[in-house]
Amino acid sequence: MKPSPRVTPDNQPFFDGCNRGELLIQHCTDQKCNRFVYYPRVACPHCDSRLEWVRPSGRGRIVSFTSVHRPHHESFYAEAPYYFIAVQLEEGPIMYSRLRHEGPLAEEGLIGREVRAVFVQHTPEQRLPFFEL
Repeated sequence: MKPSPRVTPDNQPFFDGCNRGELLIQHCTDQKCNRFVYYPRVACPHCDSRLEWVRPSGRGRIVSFTSVHRPHHESFYAEAPYYFIAVQLEEGPIMYSRLRHEGPLAEEGLIGREVRAVFVQHTPEQRLPFFEL
């Protein structure tokens, strides 16, 4: 059985959105700050203002990655090798996730590639955002 994310009142909207196939991140309500925020928090880390949940474009670029050949949890062994990626969303924040792809991939061309969010069934109760080229 795969480990499940720890869902709390602060991140519940994010995980509920994933189950609906919607990527949700937070946005600062202060007009001077006006930044997008990921991972979920109780207040803006830049100005301490209130945050609201918004639906970003779901698009971004790969800024870093690693190829996972030996996962730390046995429930992921059958899926290896896979790519764990850092994606800078068009709105600014960086999200860490997995790259969904079929077949071999040329690693030297991954940095800077455009990706979009897709939702994958992680456990029977929870879908998670992955990204695809």
